[in-house]
Amino acid sequence: MKRYIGTSLLLAFFVLLYGCSAAQTKLSSDLQAEFDKPLYCEGEDECKLMWERATFFVNSNAAYKIQIHNDTVIQTYNPSENSPSLAFSVTKEPLGNGKYQIWTKAWCANMFGCQPNHIETIAKAKKYIRTGQK
Repeated sequence: MKRYIGTSLLLAFFVLLYGCSAAQTKLSSDLQAEFDKPLYCEGEDECKLMWERATFFVNSNAAYKIQIHNDTVIQTYNPSENSPSLAFSVTKEPLGNGKYQIWTKAWCANMFGCQPNHIETIAKAKKYIRTGQK
């Protein structure tokens, strides 16, 4: 009987652990569309505006100070060990003819997840960078 209880508890622990690690972020259809849609800018004025928005978003939402900021990279310091707080990286990839793709990344160093959720935050960042709307 003790063996059965021990095995059951161990099995329940692994099911719980798997459930936590396999949990997927459910975004609203609006945010899911933002998350899935690539982020582009074209021309000096639009790219400058979007880069300023990216800088503002990172400054307002990152738990860590910006470490690198130039015309192609905005990056915070890395997260502290086991921290659920977000670090950010935004890069601008030249595609030619004045067109760029803007890549956004948010992450933390906590195996149980980030606070706020990094997927949702990336979607919000892309929406803000693209439209200026929060």
